[in-house]
Formats: sequence, structure tokens, C-alpha cells
Amino acid sequence: MVSIGAVRGLFTFIIITFTIMVTYYTVRRDAHNITGVEHAVAEGITKYTSTVEKLSSSSSAHTANTSSSVHTTNTKDDPLQHSPPEHAPPQNVQSQNDPPRRPPPATPRRQNIVLVIIDDLGIGDLKCYGSSFHETPNIDALAAEGVRFTSAYAAHPKCGPARLALFSGVYPARMGSPVSGHELEKYGMPNAFKCQKKMGDYKMRLPLERTSMGGAFKLNGYRTGYHGKWHFGDASGRGSPLDHGFEVSIGATHKGSVQSHFAPYTNPDHIKQVPPPPMSEPRPDGTYMADHLTDETIGTIKKFKNDPFLVVLAHYAVHTPIEAPEDLVDPYEKKRNLLDETDQFTHDHNAVYRTSQDHATYGGMMTAVDNSLGRVMQALKDMGLDKNTTVVFTSDNGGLASSIKEKNMPDIPTTNHPYRHGKTWLYEGGIRVPLIVHAPDRKPVEGGESAFLTTGTDMYPTLLDLAGLPLQPNDHVDGISFAEAVTTNMDGAVRGGPLFWHFAVAPDQKLGRGQPACSAVLEGRWKLLDFYTEGKGGKRELYDIRNDPYEKNNVSKENPEITRRMFIKIKEWRRTWADEKFYEKEMKKGDDGICVAPEGMRI
Repeated sequence: MVSIGAVRGLFTFIIITFTIMVTYYTVRRDAHNITGVEHAVAEGITKYTSTVEKLSSSSSAHTANTSSSVHTTNTKDDPLQHSPPEHAPPQNVQSQNDPPRRPPPATPRRQNIVLVIIDDLGIGDLKCYGSSFHETPNIDALAAEGVRFTSAYAAHPKCGPARLALFSGVYPARMGSPVSGHELEKYGMPNAFKCQKKMGDYKMRLPLERTSMGGAFKLNGYRTGYHGKWHFGDASGRGSPLDHGFEVSIGATHKGSVQSHFAPYTNPDHIKQVPPPPMSEPRPDGTYMADHLTDETIGTIKKFKNDPFLVVLAHYAVHTPIEAPEDLVDPYEKKRNLLDETDQFTHDHNAVYRTSQDHATYGGMMTAVDNSLGRVMQALKDMGLDKNTTVVFTSDNGGLASSIKEKNMPDIPTTNHPYRHGKTWLYEGGIRVPLIVHAPDRKPVEGGESAFLTTGTDMYPTLLDLAGLPLQPNDHVDGISFAEAVTTNMDGAVRGGPLFWHFAVAPDQKLGRGQPACSAVLEGRWKLLDFYTEGKGGKRELYDIRNDPYEKNNVSKENPEITRRMFIKIKEWRRTWADEKFYEKEMKKGDDGICVAPEGMRI
């Protein structure tokens, strides 16, 4: 006969188990938006209530004592033993003959994100993108296991503005970067120009009041670390990664390059000495910057490993100065000596650009950044983070392939051939970039390759999406997420609007690469370049990018209506850089709170 005390004890056990279930499912629902919890709880209540009623009504049928009724009940007949969830805490209710239960699994954690940016890496610099000279086994492996994007663009052909787009999700022209503020007045927005000058933030490129990538991840509970080239802010340190949501900032300054890639990262021969980037600790003279930044990045990952994190590794390589350790250069010297032809160039727009890839020292830099990625991937594996860390690898703009001076030809380090020109140019060689996404929690799209059209402003929303975080459309106003293209064939998908570029050249600015001031628009198969300072009324070139990706045939004369329509799109886009009516009102207010830009229209 089962005593009333035994029934009460069993009932207490049921209540405790039920409470644990409700707590677990509530936490899991809040963390992962799991649906159907209410149904599961209701079903559980029904089961447990029915069980208690059966035990109470049929107590006379039991003959075992209190101890055996709890510890040796047949699990096949007892719903308490047969249907508890795997996550229930261990209880003294299991028969010694039952197989051991699996330990309770930990609550799944959110995806970590590692973003690797190589400075001035060209579309043809990687073996997985067609290089026959550079050896990049680690980057190639990342592409083989992930997704390689073949229609990825930088939002600008120069470092600073391109990075602004990556981290803000906004076209750099909206923020006057670089020097497009000089043209606001030209395009009928004089008040916006005056306000921009007064704000002063345009010099910093990334305004402090914006929530950018680092801030968005931090607001969602992520640990955030930045390592390497930043290129925003000022000499005082204002506008550093620490002001934009990153809790760790190592090696980041407002400068766009180092004077030497070897410690102490300065060059005594330079006329103007620039302080080296601030690292967490000094390294012996001769330490290579790419190695140093990799050590720092792995150290931050170790520090963050128990929490979800966003970690950025932004190399100063392969930007000038072109330097690499001798042991990395030597193999490329040997490869170069085996080539039939080297140092091939062509002329275009009063400039020259390299068409052969055979620069040995640049090859050594490529090996250095490839080794860096290999070390980061191995560190993630060693820490057990490789299965829940998404790694994204890209460049800020096209490779450095052009110069306005023929005497500089031997110093031009790479080629984007067969794409035209390179860094600072709005031809394909200046804005097409490598982009690889390795997301272990997602099955890669069939073939591991995507032709989906994406640009630099898409990086911020995409990383949020890959991490499972909510998008911030009021911040990344010019970007969309391409996360779906990682798993789904979207080669024929339409973005919903054209891509735009603007490369302004101030009247007092002389660029050594030869690029004249230019705007461009790409929509569908058509790309229009507007060289608006050339000749009377500017010069326009139209290309059928789908059939002529190397931009050999300007078809503007054969397609006057398409040229006109695309040119109108450029002019309309320029007017969206700032809300002139808003700034007109701000100017009338005087200095009190002047020039606080409206949401989505900040410059």
C-alpha cells in the first residue's frame, strides 16, 4: 500500500521537474525565439496531472515500499520515466539497468564573427580568384569550405571612404568622404556644405553620433575587438574604435598606412615622422606587422572565448610600403626568374597600369597575410570555437595597379588584369574585390560560389544577419544583407536598386594614380561612368558589364537613351547626399545646435 506521504513526495518531485522545464523553455524561447512553448507546457501539465490522479486512485494495487516505488519503477510503464526531456536535471529515479543518460546539452550560443580585411588586396591576387603567381593555400581553403563571391564591390576605390562604407553601411559621399563636401555647393546644396564644414566630423569620416558596426554588436551583448588599420578619427585619438563600440583597440590610428611593416614601424628616412600604431606591448625590432597583429587578434579571441564576440583583423598589408620578410620573398624571386615576360604595362587615360603579376616582394606580403589567416583559423579550432565562428574575408578596394608617372612603373606592385586599372579608379579593377564567407552553421550554396551583386555598404547588415542579430536599417541606410546568398542561389536576384560610386578630386588635390573625378552607377547589365570634370559638360562612358566585364567597349553612342537614363540616376543620387531644405532651416537657427543632420541623411 502506497502511503499518502509517498504520493505527496512524488507529487513534490513532479512539481520541481515541471518548474525546471518551464524555466528552461522560457530562457530558451527568450534567447532563440523558439515557438510552441505554451503548447508543450500545457501538454506537460495534462500528463503530470493525469499521472498523479492514477497514482492516487490505484494506490492499493502497489505493493512495493516507498523506496522501491521511487527508485525501481519500470520506465516503460511510468510516464515520469518514459517522457522527461533530455535536459531535465539528474534525479534518483533511474534503474540501474537503464542505459546512462546523455549529459544535458549547453544552451546554443550565438555565432561569433571574425572579419578579416586586407588593405589594397586586388581581385586577382588570390589563387582561388585566378592568380598563377601568388600562393594562398589558407585563403583558398577558406573559400573551398565556404562561399566565394564573384560580384563583390568596394563602395569606393580608396581606403578611408571604402572602410567608412564597410563599418557604417552608408555611401561615403553622404559624409563628405573624401572631399565630396566641396561639391555639395556645386550640386545645389550650399547650406549642407556650410553645415558639414561647421560639424567638422567630415574630416573624421565616421561621425561619432552614428551607431556603426561595432556599436550595434556591443548593444546586442557581444564582446568587440579591433586590430589594425582604422583610418578614421584624428591625431588626438578622438574617433578611434573605442568611440565606435569596440572595447579593445590595438594598432588603430587615423593614419592610412605605416612607415614600415617592420618594428618599430617607423622609417628614419621619412621627411615627416609618424608615430607607430599603438600596440598592446612592444615587439623586438624587425617583427613583421602582419605577424604582430595576428598575435594580438588571437590574444583577444582567447580573452573573449567564453562570450559571443565580433573581432576585426584589419591588416596594414598589402598597402605600401611594399615590404616582406626575406624568407617569404625568396620563393617568389625564383618564380619570377622562371617567367618568360615580366613587368608588363599598358597606357590608359594618361596613366599606366600593370598587366602582369610578378612582383616578388608583394608576393611575400601575400604569403604573410595568408599565413595570418591560417593561424587565426587554427587558433579558433584549438579553442573549440571553429564550429560557431563565422569568418568573413575581404579587401577594402582594388589592388594598387596604376600610376600617372611612367618612372613609377617598377614600384606598381600588382595587377587586376584583365579588369581595367586599379585603386582610385572606378573601372572594375579599382572596385571589384575578393569576398569569402565561411559560416559553419550554414550549408554553403551549391558549388560554393555566388554571383549575387554586393557592395561595401552591405557588410554591416550582413554581419548582423549572420550572427542572428536584428538589422539596423536607420543606420546602414545604403546597405542590405547578403546573408541569404551564402546558402541560396541568388545569382539572378535583383538588389532592388542600383549601386553608386563617387570619387571626388578637390581643385587643389593631385593624385598620383591618374584617376580624374568621376561618378558611376551600375544597374543590371549597364554601368555608366561620368567623368564630370573632363571637357565641357563632362565625358560619359557606358559599358555592358554582363558581356564586357573588362570595359573594352564604350557603347554610350550606340545607346544614347540608356546613357541618358543612367546619367539621370547619378544626378538624382547626388541630390540625396544631404537634405538641403533641412539645412536651410538649421542655418536660420544660428549657432545653437546647428547642423544636426536628420535621421538617414547625416553627412
